[in-house]
Amino acid sequence: MKTSQDNVELFPYESFGVRLEHINEKRICWFKDDYELQKYLERYKLDKRTIKIDYRDGQPTKPSEKRKRSVEQKPEPKSKGSSGAGKKRTTRVDSTSNTTSTTKRKKK
Repeated sequence: MKTSQDNVELFPYESFGVRLEHINEKRICWFKDDYELQKYLERYKLDKRTIKIDYRDGQPTKPSEKRKRSVEQKPEPKSKGSSGAGKKRTTRVDSTSNTTSTTKRKKK
């Protein structure tokens, strides 16, 4: 049986309830919930035999309700133009008071 001292050593961060330990390497990762863990496992294509997963409460934590899309879905680009196609800012100097003001240039 794990004591609370063991639990604190395995989970030093209160907000991260999922712990992943790479058995072959000396690397430990912590995650907020099972959703974040699954993203990590998919991204790095980890083999279940080379990792050890621990949960602070002994069971997987449910993902937060904020997540609206799955890992596979990716947002579609809004436009196919370059990312720098937005409005550009120019700086003008007022000759009467020598102060600098920033204005937006209108598109033609």
